[in-house]
Amino acid sequence: MSPFLTKRIMALSGILWITYLIIHMLANLNFLTGEANFNGFYQWFNEAVILRWSIIGWLILSILFHVYTAIERQFDSNKKRDIAYKKPYPKAVPRLIAWSGAALLFSFIVFHFFQMQLLESRDFYAEMRSIFTDPIMLVVYALGFVSLAAHLHHALGSVGQTFGLTHKQHNAYVIAFVVFLVGGFALVPISIYL
Repeated sequence: MSPFLTKRIMALSGILWITYLIIHMLANLNFLTGEANFNGFYQWFNEAVILRWSIIGWLILSILFHVYTAIERQFDSNKKRDIAYKKPYPKAVPRLIAWSGAALLFSFIVFHFFQMQLLESRDFYAEMRSIFTDPIMLVVYALGFVSLAAHLHHALGSVGQTFGLTHKQHNAYVIAFVVFLVGGFALVPISIYL
C-alpha cells in the first residue's frame, strides 16, 4: 500500500475513534444526571447486543489497523533514510516519548475494556462510584487521560496536515477540542472524588 494511502487510512481510523470517544464521553456525562438515567442508558446499551458488539468489533479492527500502520510507517521511514541520525538525541527522546505514550494509551484502552466487560453488577452507577473512589484507579485513569490528551493533540495535528492544514492554522482548535474531550471524561471522576 502506498504511504499516501496508508496515511489517509490511518487518519480515517483515528477519526472513527475520535467519533466514538465523543459519544462515549457524552454517554459518561449522563452520570451527572443521576443514577436512574445512567443505569438506564447502559442497561439499554448492554441489551442491544448486536449494536454493542458491532461497535466493539469496528473499534478493535480500527485500532489494530491503526497500530499496525503506525509501526509499519515508522519502519518504512527508518528504512528510507540513507544516513542514520548522527545524534540520537534530541530526535530519539521525542520518539521514545511518543511510542511510550502510545503504548500507555493502548494499555489503558485494553485495561478499560476488560474492566468494563468484567463488571458483575447491573448497577453501573455504583460501579462507577466504586472505581473512582479508589485512589489507584484515579491514578490509572489520570494516566490514561493524559496519554489520550497527548495522543489526540499529536494526532489531530497530523490529520490536519494530511488534509492540507498547517499546524499553526488549527492548533488552537486542536487544543480546545482536546481540553473539551478529556475534560469531559475527567468530569465524572472529579465529581465523584470531590
